[in-house]
Amino acid sequence: MITHLRGHLTRMDLDGPSVEIDVQGVGYEVFVPLFLWPELQSLAGSDGIDPESPPELLLYVHYSASANQPVPVLAGFLRRGERDFFRKFISVEGIGPAKAVKALTLPVSVIAGAIEREDRSTLTRLPGIGARGADKIIASLRGKLAAEAAMQDGGATAPVDARAVAASRFVADAVETITALGFSRPEARAWVEEALQADPALATVETLTLAVLQARGSA
Repeated sequence: MITHLRGHLTRMDLDGPSVEIDVQGVGYEVFVPLFLWPELQSLAGSDGIDPESPPELLLYVHYSASANQPVPVLAGFLRRGERDFFRKFISVEGIGPAKAVKALTLPVSVIAGAIEREDRSTLTRLPGIGARGADKIIASLRGKLAAEAAMQDGGATAPVDARAVAASRFVADAVETITALGFSRPEARAWVEEALQADPALATVETLTLAVLQARGSA
């Protein structure tokens, strides 16, 4: 059983949402809830992950595999208490690991507090959790989350919006993509800024990267 991974953060993928962590030369894909994304972005840096000196990362991991899901799934958290909450959360009927990862757009302390208070309105703001799901969660977990409700985990009151996260990562991801093609990070950063000055309408990592490569005669 894998309980934690300590290594270097080498990639972030908002579509998962997931990260890749290199542990002594072995790469692991770990699904990470969106509520942790701001902290991970801060760790990665404003220009994205530098492949020459990727940041160190410790993740507390929940490992799951079943007959219906034979491919192992790793869900990772920055604090042990968050992983403990996750294990309780997926004990609720109808909430598997994949659904739980996508649902957790608020910090654990906020969700746990909402469950203890029977605050259905907060729970229904979580992706994939409707009114019936909120009732099931409260019925299953109320009275069991006092420690999690008191966690010091940032306590943001608004769900993390994947679109807002993507927008904030726009330039950093483009720099990272261009760097992965063999160019230096200072060059990539300067070229990205030049491309945006020339065409502020560039709105995706793909179009921005293509514009940079076309300007360099590489596409």
